[in-house]
Amino acid sequence: MANPTRRSFLTLIGAGLITSSAEAGDRFVLSGTVTNVASGPVPVGRLTIRLEEQGIMDAPAQRIAQTTVISRGNRHSIRFSMRVNRSALRKAVAPGFTIRLERDGRLIAINTTKQAYGGEGKASLHIEPILY
Repeated sequence: MANPTRRSFLTLIGAGLITSSAEAGDRFVLSGTVTNVASGPVPVGRLTIRLEEQGIMDAPAQRIAQTTVISRGNRHSIRFSMRVNRSALRKAVAPGFTIRLERDGRLIAINTTKQAYGGEGKASLHIEPILY
């Protein structure tokens, strides 16, 4: 006679695999570049790129996807990629990017203009240095 506990365990594993493949179909990889508006390479630091819902007034932006990339200070543009949930992107009223470049706890550069994302193609983003 088969062990009912083992059968339940295998059923749960199978359900988990089905869920994972269903989730994989709802995601895609968004790639793009971040370029420094000022002449010269993107400064040394940690770039955090967030795709957010930016269209709801008087509410904090809700993250749709996020990635982090390290800049070594030797390139004029930095490539990035992130996994995006299609359904979250479709629900967004006005999706856009927030980009921060930080080094040693200090903000070095950000995007100062809204950089919207329409849901198609690669993203070409720009940052501007912070002047202290």
